[in-house]
Amino acid sequence: MLLATLNYNQPELTDNLVEQLKRDITFNQHELMVVDNGSTEGLAKSTTHKLPENLFFGGGLNVILDYFLNFDHDYFILFNNDLIFHGPRVLENMLKEVKENNLDLYSPSITNSSGGQCHWKQMWNWGTGTVREVGFIDFMCPVFSRKMAETIKHFPDELFLGWGPDFYAGILAKENNLKMGVSDNINLTHLVGQTFKNKAIEIKEDDFCQQADGNMHRYFLNSPMKDKFLTLREKNSNYKI
Repeated sequence: MLLATLNYNQPELTDNLVEQLKRDITFNQHELMVVDNGSTEGLAKSTTHKLPENLFFGGGLNVILDYFLNFDHDYFILFNNDLIFHGPRVLENMLKEVKENNLDLYSPSITNSSGGQCHWKQMWNWGTGTVREVGFIDFMCPVFSRKMAETIKHFPDELFLGWGPDFYAGILAKENNLKMGVSDNINLTHLVGQTFKNKAIEIKEDDFCQQADGNMHRYFLNSPMKDKFLTLREKNSNYKI
């Protein structure tokens, strides 16, 4: 399995993520890919690949996807570098749930460290003790199967700011009868907005969100996926079990 993360001017967070991953008893069975996304400050000690400029989340995701497709791993996980978790078996147990539930796109449930929780309620931990089948997965810690990666091939370049690849993958998964699930057994904490809080990037958070949301809507509302995007967005804004 390929374990991947992106770093932009937050080396301490990225190295902390890697140290957490190293606690897992299966860590040495996997390949680690730490992609520096054109940082203007010091690199994380764990850096394995360096990009000459900031391609943002969507662009960096495509770099990792392309790398994965050129090697023989069965799965890859993309970790946000601002995730906090404990447990020497988190990788082992995530992969076990993926295989047992025959999933092509998977995520643990996510708890935000801030008072407000993820807008997409399917990412919450609903206490079911199961892996819930969902319509799409917010990309904080997604696990992709090779089948899912080969179906996607390349995320649209228009979504380079990082809003929309999750919807794109969800729509393709449904069109190709690929199963997606979020675990209520494994829960990770997301520190939320660290790039902006740590002033790792010059743009303000509200301005970035407005640009990213605009890019996403322009892409989908002018594509054949328009109706599916709108339906998926509405359904998951009101998700409940």
